[in-house]
Amino acid sequence: MTEERAAAPRPIRLRASDGVEVDADLAIAPQAWAGAVVCHPHPAYGGNRHNVVVDRIFRTLVAAGMTVLRFDFRPAGDGDGSGGEELDVLAAVEQVAAHLAPELPLWLVGYSFGADIALSVGDERIAGWVAVAPPLRFGSPPRPGTGDERPVLVLAAEHDQFSSPDRLRTAASTWPAATVTVVPAADHFLAGATTPVATATRTWIEDQGSAGRTG
Repeated sequence: MTEERAAAPRPIRLRASDGVEVDADLAIAPQAWAGAVVCHPHPAYGGNRHNVVVDRIFRTLVAAGMTVLRFDFRPAGDGDGSGGEELDVLAAVEQVAAHLAPELPLWLVGYSFGADIALSVGDERIAGWVAVAPPLRFGSPPRPGTGDERPVLVLAAEHDQFSSPDRLRTAASTWPAATVTVVPAADHFLAGATTPVATATRTWIEDQGSAGRTG
């Protein structure tokens, strides 16, 4: 899982099932061991695929030899995450799956609003989720909260203004396979903590793959 197995990202257009098209960046690893879709914060508040947290996660997973896609959500509708964003995620999943061997895991990763939307999507091709600072107020109810047994990592910012670690621990306590990890000395915007967050994401995904091979 070295940079020798990484691929340069290229811009593409994603087309959702309702016909909406959005911009995306796709890196296809020549010898991918896993795939990922990375979802950004709320577009109504300036979130896009170039957000610094999303960018660091994207580049870290690409460098680790994964096939990875990040994309821009469609323009915000009513602001609650019910404006078709889940269709954007499904289009992204479809794109990554098309470039990934069917036996390889495909992970959904999201930050803030993007974490909520990612957790809302339960497509059978998804191996699990990484939710970074999820507010737990957008989109459909989180799939793990419905009893979905696929693994999920929740990265909780220690001083999150919108969703405290205690709140996230309480919410995830009923999820069948959840791990909650606190990002110390960070607030919701994760200034200065992008590298630890990206590293934790990569390490957890790698560990899930190791567990699957030895289980």
